[in-house]
Amino acid sequence: MTAGQRPDRALAFLARLGSEFTAVLDLRDLVTRALASLRVIAGFDSCAIALIDPGNPDVLCIVGATGFRAGLRGEVLPRGQGLHWAAIEVGVPLYVPDAREDPRAGARDDHPGSALYVPLVGRTEVIGALSAHREAVGAFTDEDRELFAVVATHLARALEVAVLHERLREMAATDALTAVANRRFFLERLEAELSRSHRTGHPFSIGLVDLDGFKMVNDKYGHVTGDAVLVRVAQTLRRNTRGYDLVARYGGDEFILLFPETPREKAEKIVRRFRTVTVPIGPQDRPLTLSWGIASWPLDGKTAEALVGAADARLYAMKRRP
Repeated sequence: MTAGQRPDRALAFLARLGSEFTAVLDLRDLVTRALASLRVIAGFDSCAIALIDPGNPDVLCIVGATGFRAGLRGEVLPRGQGLHWAAIEVGVPLYVPDAREDPRAGARDDHPGSALYVPLVGRTEVIGALSAHREAVGAFTDEDRELFAVVATHLARALEVAVLHERLREMAATDALTAVANRRFFLERLEAELSRSHRTGHPFSIGLVDLDGFKMVNDKYGHVTGDAVLVRVAQTLRRNTRGYDLVARYGGDEFILLFPETPREKAEKIVRRFRTVTVPIGPQDRPLTLSWGIASWPLDGKTAEALVGAADARLYAMKRRP
């Protein structure tokens, strides 16, 4: 691509952003479409979008990635780790001619080649960072950097609207007791994730979680204590999952989790964080164990019913283990 072609491609991306992407209120769809267009129109070998977790401003989640760094999808980056955070902290576009030689690069940034990192700035605050990569060292020109800065400015506004829309939808579909999503909202999101994965081919996982010994808690201490236990478990699940995962109360003492663009092995790793939960039982907090079952699209099923059935079977098998 010549320097003369770059302005035309910048205009093409911005025209598409203005006519199509700003009407996309679903965050995942917006991320997928924007990254695909950016890679094709600008000619980058790889692109990624990292957004600050709405529930934890010290965590970045890679909500989308393409090309040779597509494996970054779903990664969580604590504050101060990696070049996405470096761009956010300096507040200006960051050009890295050779990521292997930059001391700010984290383990996930250590790859051959060059990269651009640009903060995504909404109306009032930074919401994340956009990155582009080329496998060759020193492969970005001044025109590339100017194009990327302009794209990031406009994309940030569209992403900010999509994030807000997602938050409002979740608020309207919240379980009254635990303040996580309800079953109906989860099933709607699951169907949307199925449609998206059929288009993109990206895997995703669900997890069905059950409280061990919860009936005993209700029988011995009463339903007020049981409700307090459910609230604590819901809080633990939200705190130990990523901001763009979905936690929902499925019914009774069962919770169900949605892990977008996450294979089964990574979902299992996340769920293991809360194998034991400290809950308020009697005069003091006590440990309560959880059991779970994970199912992934498309390996464990291609419909909502098949995935929930597979997760339920694995949950049942775990509960039967001595």
